[in-house]
Amino acid sequence: MSASHEWMPEGARRAARVNSFSHFLVRQTAYRARFIAMGTEVTITVASDRRSKASVEWAMNEARKQLIDFGRDAWAWGVGAVADFNRQLAAGGQAAIPPHLHDLFAKAWDIHRSSGGLFEPRLAALIRLWGFDDPARMRRAPPEATEIARLHEALRAAPSFDGGKHYGPAPQTGWDFGALGKGYIVDKAIEVLVSAGHVNAIIDAGGHVAVRGSRDDRPWRTGIRDPFESGEQAYVLASVQPGDASVVTHGDDQRGFEFEGRRYSHLLDPASGWPVHGLRALTVVHEDGALADAAGAALFVAGAEAWPALAARLGLRRVLALNADGAACVTRALASALSWKRAIPVRLVD
Repeated sequence: MSASHEWMPEGARRAARVNSFSHFLVRQTAYRARFIAMGTEVTITVASDRRSKASVEWAMNEARKQLIDFGRDAWAWGVGAVADFNRQLAAGGQAAIPPHLHDLFAKAWDIHRSSGGLFEPRLAALIRLWGFDDPARMRRAPPEATEIARLHEALRAAPSFDGGKHYGPAPQTGWDFGALGKGYIVDKAIEVLVSAGHVNAIIDAGGHVAVRGSRDDRPWRTGIRDPFESGEQAYVLASVQPGDASVVTHGDDQRGFEFEGRRYSHLLDPASGWPVHGLRALTVVHEDGALADAAGAALFVAGAEAWPALAARLGLRRVLALNADGAACVTRALASALSWKRAIPVRLVD
């Protein structure tokens, strides 16, 4: 017994021991599962008491299966449903929308329209031309301008999505959910955990983080990567307590190459078919993970001057953008929730 309890009467000492043991019992344990899905390392963390171990492991396994299955099924290339859909388009006819992914197509097109086309889900052919579809195919130099122009013209000629069961014809195009899919499916996976009664959880899927609840009555806090620090170690620029929301970051350091002193990232401008320049990274915090993901890509394309107006139009109140000069631009709604890890010039916007 500690010295601080020695002055207590025996009854009080017994109560102190009981209270201390009770606190030990209610303190939550962090259960974790790590695996590869959607081309990235995914970590699921659930805070729960020790008596919930079997239930937590079952729920985490269900969430894991959902994420892995989606990674196969929604990848634009390979053997899944979206790859089959894209092959039908490439054959020159109409393609059947995979029934179990119709909501994903509809969500993508809704954000495409609300963003004024700055989010574009039909970039698969251009992404593959640039070599951003697979790290093994990463280019060392840009494609020929004539090839980019050819595929971009095909994109411009492609029909709108009318919400039906088929799409096309749209030759030399394809749908890609790389800037929407993680936010979409991570939200669904964390709801698997919540539906099983595990309301305190985080899923981190490589820059796409979904948060629910807390741990030991303290809000979860998640880090925002620093794109100005390179190397194998991940550096954190700031951290945030998002509440029950998703934190999604797009950055030009995630996938790309340098050629003749210029950085070419995987984030393509739908207006040209070329990688966008200007911002280094952009983070959106929002309750809808799919919107945070896709609209965040649209804000990145909009650029340093135009993104605040687009964010306001889309109802995105918590946004952090990092400019190429190292300065940050942050919405007032997010600024007070950030904890910076290093000094950085910051401009606030409404």
